[in-house]
Amino acid sequence: MGVVGRTAGSVDGFRYSAALKGSAIAWTAKTLETFLSNPAAMVRGTRMAQRFNNADERRAIIAFLGAQ
Repeated sequence: MGVVGRTAGSVDGFRYSAALKGSAIAWTAKTLETFLSNPAAMVRGTRMAQRFNNADERRAIIAFLGAQ
């Protein structure tokens, strides 16, 4: 899927929030860690409501996204 290394909100045809699309965030392990722990704090106005409070869960998600 190529999430790690891509700019947030940059895949054509996907319905991103204007906030995420305009964020200019480059997805790295560090930015994904911050976003997954509290999406609304990082990108005010994002549609992503799910938080991952467990650090092990976040690391597993980031590892998965990095392997795709």
